[in-house]
Amino acid sequence: MTGNFFKGKKVLVTGHTGFKGTWLSLMLENLGAIVYGYALEGSEATPFFAEASPKIEKGCMGLIQDRKKVYDFVTAAKPEIVIHLASHSTLNKGAEITDYIFDSNVTGVVNLLEAVRSTPSVKAVLIVTSDKSYKNIESDEGYTEDMELGAQDPYSTSKACQELITECYRRSFFSKDKLNIPIATARASNVIGGGDYNLTRLFPYLLDCFSNGKTAEIRSYDSIRPWQNVLDVLNGYLILVEKLYNSCDASEEFSSAFNFGPEKDGFVKVGEATELLAKEFENSEFIVSGEMKSVIETKILKLDSSKAKKVLGWSPKYSFEETIKMAAAFQKRRNSGEPVKKIALDFINGYYN
Repeated sequence: MTGNFFKGKKVLVTGHTGFKGTWLSLMLENLGAIVYGYALEGSEATPFFAEASPKIEKGCMGLIQDRKKVYDFVTAAKPEIVIHLASHSTLNKGAEITDYIFDSNVTGVVNLLEAVRSTPSVKAVLIVTSDKSYKNIESDEGYTEDMELGAQDPYSTSKACQELITECYRRSFFSKDKLNIPIATARASNVIGGGDYNLTRLFPYLLDCFSNGKTAEIRSYDSIRPWQNVLDVLNGYLILVEKLYNSCDASEEFSSAFNFGPEKDGFVKVGEATELLAKEFENSEFIVSGEMKSVIETKILKLDSSKAKKVLGWSPKYSFEETIKMAAAFQKRRNSGEPVKKIALDFINGYYN
């Protein structure tokens, strides 16, 4: 990014109270942006957002499925940039809340893009989807942006739908000969960092156990998963947003899909990742209790990020081992009583320095 690009720009972040949304809001605050937020009612009380307290010019709490509320907020805020994170974000409970997942992830994108169509101030839109958008072919090779999207469980299917909806709006409404709004999608792998307190995810669960002297119980010991630093991924989003905005042209190659995946060292077995994190805490213990049976999940899903590297000049700054150490350090500093916002801003400043 260029140093002052975000200074004074109005940026709307949906899902700004979530794990990635809180980090992104802090990064934008640090870069001088004027941040607006739309997120699920009650999520403002989630620990990381409440503790980190990023500066939000104006926030709106409601369902992303509420078309009128989304429309009214977006058109009144008049953002220049829109970054959409607000989605159901895990594979969990796909069978129990299937309709909610599709309402949030599919209808939510439609609602947002309908609001953008009526907001002339918007100059760039980024829709964050997932590496789970791809059709699973259990390949050892990295998935590229032109590979087939697919349907598997409700979550991954909804993410593939987000990609198709974005392409529909890009071609039907946002193209250069129409509204000319550059719009891209970002597909990233699992991210790691301090502030993630969702204990249904592996690393937050392990951090909670190891930092509190509890024995962790893990499954799928030999399964390979892709992990990367949350700051690396969010920096990729911000670089892409700047390129979209400055292009002023919805026909440019920036207005497309981009993978943001880890380097080779980020494709790690669950057991190896657990052992590496355990070394950061004294007297940490874990046991292996078999394989995960309740959730359908790919054995290997590797993103090829060559396009982001070539077109955007993006690449991850931190290795997987450095990322593990950072997450552990965040947890230790928080547990010692240090203000969470100070911890987070230290990491952000360290990243850009």
